[in-house]
Amino acid sequence: MRHVDTIIVGGGPAGSSCAAELVRAGHDVLVLDKAQFPRLKLCAGWITQKVFADLDFTPEDYPHAINRLDIKTHVRGVPFAFNGIPTVGDNWSIRRVEFDAWLLERSGAEVVEHQVKSVARDAATGRYVIDDAFSSDHIVGAGGTMCPVRKALFSDERMKSRQIATLEKEFSYPQRADTCHLYFLIRGLEGYAWYVPKADGCVNIGIGGKSRWFRNTGEKIHDHWRAFLGDLVKQGLLDQETADSLKEGGHPYFLYTHDGAVKEGDAYIIGDAAGLATVDLGEGLGPAIESGQFAARDILGQGEYSKAPLTKYSFGGITQALARRTLGKYHTRGKA
Repeated sequence: MRHVDTIIVGGGPAGSSCAAELVRAGHDVLVLDKAQFPRLKLCAGWITQKVFADLDFTPEDYPHAINRLDIKTHVRGVPFAFNGIPTVGDNWSIRRVEFDAWLLERSGAEVVEHQVKSVARDAATGRYVIDDAFSSDHIVGAGGTMCPVRKALFSDERMKSRQIATLEKEFSYPQRADTCHLYFLIRGLEGYAWYVPKADGCVNIGIGGKSRWFRNTGEKIHDHWRAFLGDLVKQGLLDQETADSLKEGGHPYFLYTHDGAVKEGDAYIIGDAAGLATVDLGEGLGPAIESGQFAARDILGQGEYSKAPLTKYSFGGITQALARRTLGKYHTRGKA
């Protein structure tokens, strides 16, 4: 059985950010992931100025295509300008198939392709044991919503009302518009939709809403997806032939809530495994990277990992009221 100081399960942005911090400190770390990189990851791929700062790179440093976003927001079909608000700043889009692989390689961590099936803590040694093949003193779950570390070592205290269901598609569309469009409160949906242009003629479009709302109303997310494609055709953002040909995919994730532990002993969960997407826009990249870095610093004895300092709102302030209207009131005495 191979033993290391820390095993990170999942090599996405949360896991690679955690690994990078540990590697820089000379820590013995191993990343386990069920599949090789690069690989397709459906995501709007929104990169904020804070992400650049946290990862210490600039758009010019990035070796792949990157696109600066001009954002146009629609609330109940009416344009609402976020641009110009000081907290917003420049925003960019990347393709996760490229970004994730670059971050993981940049971390300098050793990566082993391995699908984790069992995770347990040895009562005698206190070590975490994975599939009787690997052991570690610390373990970090960065395997997304269905992370095996979270399922094995953490009680799931997250409320189902925080779960978001999504459908989206990323594809080559050379005639795509240059403006990013965000849509809130469309056709009564408790959720949002997006049209995010990317470099090299790609675009990511998608729609998301509260899983609980779909269950309670009997509405079908696939019906809303087709209606949203129709809206894009009417707006001239998509042609009918392309809209008819799109085959969407999707995945659930959880918005930020104070409920649920992110650390138990020397076990940690970060990124989507901890349910950290921002309440207003469902942004996952920024909180994933933050949480990975905070967990690494905790392991290194440089701080205490918790949800408290993590980003809760992508735009902050003005979008908190909108988030309450769009995705439900997740607040108690001003907390998300």
